[in-house]
Amino acid sequence: MKHARALARRVLPLLVFALAFASAPEAQVASAPQVRVILRPAVAKLGERVVYRVELIGGFSVWQPPAWMAPDSGTAFSWGEPRQGVTKGHTFEGVRFGPRARRGEAHTATPDTAWVEIPLQVFELGIVSIPGLGFRYQASGATPAISSARAPIARLIVMPVLTAADSNATLRPLHGPLAAPWWERVPWPWVIGGLLLLVLLALAIRTLRRRRVKAPAAAPARAPLSPAAAALQALAELRALDLPGQGRFSEHAFRLGQILRRYLEATVSATHPGDTTPELVRHLREAGLSSDDVKRLAGLLRVWDRVKFAREAFTHDEAVRAESAVEGFVRRALGPASAEAA
Repeated sequence: MKHARALARRVLPLLVFALAFASAPEAQVASAPQVRVILRPAVAKLGERVVYRVELIGGFSVWQPPAWMAPDSGTAFSWGEPRQGVTKGHTFEGVRFGPRARRGEAHTATPDTAWVEIPLQVFELGIVSIPGLGFRYQASGATPAISSARAPIARLIVMPVLTAADSNATLRPLHGPLAAPWWERVPWPWVIGGLLLLVLLALAIRTLRRRRVKAPAAAPARAPLSPAAAALQALAELRALDLPGQGRFSEHAFRLGQILRRYLEATVSATHPGDTTPELVRHLREAGLSSDDVKRLAGLLRVWDRVKFAREAFTHDEAVRAESAVEGFVRRALGPASAEAA
């Protein structure tokens, strides 16, 4: 009995080792990944955007995601930019918290999933077969290896844009091309040229009208006054000022002396502008004036000098008599008729 027990203790480890060695190749053989193809939507209109999605479920190494190949392009397909990723799975484990943990529930294990999404447009009617997308992946397991595979063929139902139900639809009648806007149809060069011509014509008419207007006739030049008439006119203006009545005797004497000196300079050639009173009296004697006129004019000139420079007192009556004396001298030179009028 003891011998049988010792034999069993020796044989049992050998059996366990043999079973482990026999099961090792099976453990090293990795399961192939599952491939699923999804089309969203499954029925589309001609040229409508469809999302082509391929999912690779389990059987690949998470540390080296699958490499997706370029899709097969044809005249009926138009592919967009792909978008890819890997969704991590969950291991089998029990629920740790809550009522489910007290009931002994566990999370089911889910494999890792690699996916790719590509926008697709199909331009062929009917049931269209879409070739599967090729990919390369590293198998999971003790001895990983690079493998290649292809997704299964997917079929998409493509409907026309106008279905049979729309065959009797009332379509709008055909129209020709739209007319250009009015500002594009206007011949702007001709319009601008016409406006410039109108402006030039208006300027020409205005110029002609200005030339036709006669210049105003010049006023007839007045005949120059004689020295005696100019002196009498100046005396009339001086009397209108009424300087003696305002007490301005010095200014009155100055203006009256100027009238007499201008008259003498114009009528007597011997006198000169700027002569002093003695020089003027001497020139009058030399010119042949009568002694009474020379004596009367010399007295008036000396009195006016004293009024202007020495501020000698002068009365209103004396100023009026001086005006009358100058006027009488001028009128006597004009003739008897003028003297009688004075």
